Amino acid sequence: MGLKDMFINLMRKVDTGFDTEDYTYEQLKEMEGKGYDVKELLEKYEKGENKNQLLDRIRFENVEMEKSKIPNPTDVGLLKPFMYSRIDINSELFKKSMSAPLIGKDKWLEKVKQGEVILSTVIQCAPQLWEVNKDVGYGMLVCALVEDGEFKNNPLFLKAISELLNDFRDEEEEDLSESLSKQMIRLYDDLDNPDSTFDIKLDQTLLDAYDFEFDNKKVSSNDIRVATIGFSDSQNEKLPRKALGSDGLLPFIAFNDRNEFHVNNYKVVHGSLYSI
Repeated sequence: MGLKDMFINLMRKVDTGFDTEDYTYEQLKEMEGKGYDVKELLEKYEKGENKNQLLDRIRFENVEMEKSKIPNPTDVGLLKPFMYSRIDINSELFKKSMSAPLIGKDKWLEKVKQGEVILSTVIQCAPQLWEVNKDVGYGMLVCALVEDGEFKNNPLFLKAISELLNDFRDEEEEDLSESLSKQMIRLYDDLDNPDSTFDIKLDQTLLDAYDFEFDNKKVSSNDIRVATIGFSDSQNEKLPRKALGSDGLLPFIAFNDRNEFHVNNYKVVHGSLYSI
């Protein structure tokens, strides 16, 4: 046995004092495969003891996890019967999610009939929006959505975009790519400003700066919209258990003036339709 092998075997038996905060789940699994004794750390993940990293996995990855371990479990796949057609005003989707105004009802219903379900992913938001059965008062969200093109309503793509934008926001300013456009630099500043409001499309400079891929293919797209939206208790009441789903996916019924990402034009899909 060489000196290197002796050192590796020794380290496998040493308690380093590290906790799950020091490693991702994937790193621990890789270490386990190399023979390191990380059983206790893996058990912490699987029991959900490291809550922040557990929630990150649910939000950013394609994972299968026991329902009991998820704070607010949802499945947007339950909305598939409504997602590939215009809005049927006789459907449960409409009846549970929307109510017609007293004035101008007929004209409003005609606009609704031309609407559709659009999935978004929550990049960041007021913390209370994640908390089950809690009134929000008023809170802002930053959402990403794709309303056209090959990635439209793709939950895994939206999760990947959410992770990208969280990484982008958390980047040190001096480490930002020099190739970023002025608009993407402005987005970086806005994501760190709780008072900012914006509605933009991601451009290729950001995707290229992070070598962004999906399904092992480089992504070239100008269809990824990132925008702020304000929620009051009337929207919060419709969320699953009065909170955002733990996976961060938030479905809307989009209709009327879709140039403005506002609750008048993007109605929250009732949480009872995709809670599990």
